[in-house]
Amino acid sequence: MKDNNKQEHSGLSPSEIQVLEMVRSKRFLSIKVIIKNGEVDAIEGLERLDTGERIIDMLKQHDFQNLEIKQSNGKIVCVNRIFRKKIDPCRKNQKLLTDNS
Repeated sequence: MKDNNKQEHSGLSPSEIQVLEMVRSKRFLSIKVIIKNGEVDAIEGLERLDTGERIIDMLKQHDFQNLEIKQSNGKIVCVNRIFRKKIDPCRKNQKLLTDNS
């Protein structure tokens, strides 16, 4: 069965499918769904990043994000990122997780 058929038969909107993809990825510590006028407008995901990654590289991964960097004894011990993904309800085949796989 093609993905399009799964989407049609599931009864879920494209934005609902994107939320479920995020949940199923198990990559996120928390997921926040922002709703406007009864429709999903944006999704925010909180994820913990590898502390060995360069900060400049982290900044380039998403256009809209907040980075929290915790330091102890001069070393980075924790990096959390909250990124925001606007949902375009007109685009049916948009994949959220392909943006940063």
